[in-house]
Amino acid sequence: MDEDATSNLSVRVKINLTVWDFILPATPSLPAVFGISDTVIEDRFGVQHGSENWFRTLDLHFKWLLQYKISPYFCRWGNSMRVLTYTCPWPADHPKSDEYFSDPRLAAYAVPYAPAISGNVVADDYLRKEVEILKTKSHWKKAYFYLWDEPLNSEQYDSLCDIAREIHAYADDARVLTTYYCGPNDKPLAPNSFEAFLKVPKYLRPHTQIFCTSEWVLGNREDLAKDIIAELEPENGEEWWTYVCMGPSDPHPNWHIGMRGTQHRAVMWRVWKEGGTGFLYWGANCYEKATIPSAEVRFRRGLPPGDGVLYYPGEVFSSSHEPVASIRLERILSGLQDFEYLKLYSSRYGREEGLALLDRTGVYLGPERYTAEHMPIDVMRGEIYNTCRA
Repeated sequence: MDEDATSNLSVRVKINLTVWDFILPATPSLPAVFGISDTVIEDRFGVQHGSENWFRTLDLHFKWLLQYKISPYFCRWGNSMRVLTYTCPWPADHPKSDEYFSDPRLAAYAVPYAPAISGNVVADDYLRKEVEILKTKSHWKKAYFYLWDEPLNSEQYDSLCDIAREIHAYADDARVLTTYYCGPNDKPLAPNSFEAFLKVPKYLRPHTQIFCTSEWVLGNREDLAKDIIAELEPENGEEWWTYVCMGPSDPHPNWHIGMRGTQHRAVMWRVWKEGGTGFLYWGANCYEKATIPSAEVRFRRGLPPGDGVLYYPGEVFSSSHEPVASIRLERILSGLQDFEYLKLYSSRYGREEGLALLDRTGVYLGPERYTAEHMPIDVMRGEIYNTCRA
């Protein structure tokens, strides 16, 4: 059958629905920031960087991902894992900027430290002007700067601090996010690797406010999350976010193809139980390079299947230009909704009761112990609804 052809075949299916009379908050309680590679978009869709079609295509991807309770950011990778990230391709003085950043569905947005569009603008002047405009806005509290991905040595850490120092010269309340899974490998911060990892906040302070660590580091020792949180200074605005990528691997929660449905969903259960206040994922469209929209999607060599790919170009399947969500992306949405349920429950009855509910229903006990079936999730949601409406 032609892919766009319609069929007269009719199927009758009986569906029973239970509609609960409350809605989840429009603004996600957990900032879940997901990267979109702008160079992948440019190559596949043949749009010139900075052209009208480029803006239109990025705008389509941004608006489409918002429906999944995700706060998208566009990214471009540089040398040594330096990364340019920006949520809005237009500058701060453009009307589109306020439209993007004021959207209630957006929980956090990335501000670029250099122009997203190449031109004659001096980078230093650009950064200063962007910050001066944005910090006068009510949505400034959503802003963050993501400068470097997983720095590995003292040179990279120090370069990151230099950029952060410049940003804080323009706005001392700016939030810098740093992802890491180890300390500088050429300047050990402690006798063993985990102790060195725990000392990274002290090394980066005051140049980082959001310490974003790999779940892989914890292994099956979720109790180590308490050690990480103990090193932070929340009274000074410091936060703990987490991320997954190549690791952790099976049986731990992640978004690789071949993992179970509840294993995908459990990523957000883990965030809630461990006490994270945000989440980052490096790439939603990072497949192999292609030069036509309808080209077959190929996963990047060397990565677990599905790593860095959560949706597909609509043109691969039909004449539609709208992206197509993977089943994994749908499960991510369910996990983020579960997070809201748990937050609602704990706001009424306390966090310890929320943890007890996860345990009692058998939904999630730890990174290697969670339900393989969906019935316990329905039981958990039903108990939350019935107790919170009383």
